[in-house]
Amino acid sequence: MARSKNVSFMVLLFMGITLIASPILAMENEDESTEAEYIDNENLAASPESSTEILPGFLKNCANTISKSTGDKVFNYIFGDEKSLDYDTCSEVTGSGKECHDALVKYVAEGAMFKANYNFYLKRGDDLYNICLVVFVD
Repeated sequence: MARSKNVSFMVLLFMGITLIASPILAMENEDESTEAEYIDNENLAASPESSTEILPGFLKNCANTISKSTGDKVFNYIFGDEKSLDYDTCSEVTGSGKECHDALVKYVAEGAMFKANYNFYLKRGDDLYNICLVVFVD
């Protein structure tokens, strides 16, 4: 029974990381001159309502602000059953900024595996960010 839960969790973790990484990695192959056409301060200043409106360059930049280990911890906290946070994780999360954190959470929460509980995951992401601000950063 415990082994079954571990395998299920690992599959869920792998799928979540794949959901985050595959579009971001695909963006690396795009022509840089094309990217410059739509990434400017005016576009970045607007806060998107859903991740489908998020500029690919913006999302990629956000993902690059945190390490893989922190990304894994954040993913497990929001979408898994992780219940603890640490100073290093919170430093990276708050260092990336609220807009980046929200954009990445929205992107994953809109995926097929998590969409049914979309609002729950957005709240869980907000809770994580606020805990990090209050407990670890302030």
